[in-house]
Amino acid sequence: MLSISEHIAPQNCDTPEVVPSTLAHPTRTLEPGGILYEAGREASSLYIVNSGVLKAVVPTSLGRDRIADLHGPGDVLGLAAIDGSTHAETIQAVHDACLTPLDPQQAMNDRRLRDYILRSMARQLRRSREAIDDAELPVGARVTRAFLRLTERFGQASDSGEGVKLPLALTHEDLASLTGSSRVTITRILGELRQEGALSGTRGVYLANPKVLEAATDHYVMQVI
Repeated sequence: MLSISEHIAPQNCDTPEVVPSTLAHPTRTLEPGGILYEAGREASSLYIVNSGVLKAVVPTSLGRDRIADLHGPGDVLGLAAIDGSTHAETIQAVHDACLTPLDPQQAMNDRRLRDYILRSMARQLRRSREAIDDAELPVGARVTRAFLRLTERFGQASDSGEGVKLPLALTHEDLASLTGSSRVTITRILGELRQEGALSGTRGVYLANPKVLEAATDHYVMQVI
């Protein structure tokens, strides 16, 4: 299992201004595939994501892992450390990532930093609720909704000015895990979305058309009504 890498932090590895210099620990970096912490281990530190993308992987009752969420800049990880419990998820880097570790007790005693952590918790709860709601949708709609959310969170302006660039190195297996489907189904749906002009590109850099993705969502829902 890969562990946290100690290579030189990237240039965009600045600790958020909300963290007092007296509370900030040295930043930690992860290479793609690196593990920040594993499910079932004792939680002892909070982490603010300064840069990069990480996936939260949780075990299921069927003995398989699934991706519960993707985390990016501004998110706070290791929340189980607040009450001294064990991690419910394994956090693994999708891209090079930089994080600021924090002592949970010191962080919660700082009013401004505590408010920041609570806002991050609220955002994560909102995403969890959206994922639960999406579970009732047909698989095609789950995929399009996932791309819409990822585009909103991680999207960048495209070079051509058309569509939204989504620079995420997610495999078909990752997308299947994120949406509760199979790799074969993901491959088929991505092919359909490319034909409709909702997506182009491939793993690493997708180019998404949000309006066409929204229309595709309605189409997949209407197919089962």
